Amino acid sequence: MGHHICALVVAGRVDAGHGHSVGLRAELVHDDISVFPIDHYFSAYWAARRGSSAQLDLPDGLPATFPDEAVLCDLVREVTGTDEPRFAIIQTDYFGGIGDQWAVAFAGRRRLTADQASINEALAALGVRASASADEFDVIGLGEFRSNPDHLERYVDLCDELGV
Repeated sequence: MGHHICALVVAGRVDAGHGHSVGLRAELVHDDISVFPIDHYFSAYWAARRGSSAQLDLPDGLPATFPDEAVLCDLVREVTGTDEPRFAIIQTDYFGGIGDQWAVAFAGRRRLTADQASINEALAALGVRASASADEFDVIGLGEFRSNPDHLERYVDLCDELGV
């Protein structure tokens, strides 16, 4: 079975109502960690809608579909109510145990993880701790979140409408 996700992982309390108003719907919530499925169309749409061309400080070597718009930081600021929220962008592409993963963690727009960080490293930067029997990925339940939900498909059309 495959594992193909892209998500914002947000540390701390989140205003779910405001999150819904900007298209952020939590797929997983574990303690003070919320996982919001997104994709590059989602971030491109919100950047265009808000007139933002700023990019996040990302390492080289990420796939072209990895969201890089700084508007993601703005959205996380809004839903957490903090000036320098801790969050990560993660992406997986696995099938049958073979594939890749990418992750970058931030405090505001300041990058917390080194180049080519694993999802576990990004989650650890957000405060997730592995247990004796599970790594950070499994502690928050990412193994059960295997693909992004269908509601994200609307952002393809919204980007087309905006000419993005």
